[in-house]
Amino acid sequence: MITYEIPDPFATFVRNRNINCVGSTYDYFSKEWSFKCSTCSEVMFAPSKKTIIKTRLYHTRNICLGGY
Repeated sequence: MITYEIPDPFATFVRNRNINCVGSTYDYFSKEWSFKCSTCSEVMFAPSKKTIIKTRLYHTRNICLGGY
């Protein structure tokens, strides 16, 4: 059966926008968040999402970019 529905361009954009973005992931077994830096490929771990965000910001600003 052939469908003649036109795909919604906004829905396609939203679906494909972050297709390669991994971001922080939560491991249910160890109950901690992890994040892999895209610049230096270092893996960081933290017990909460708030802590992984602070760690990521500190790492990218001070270690990867060499400070402001």
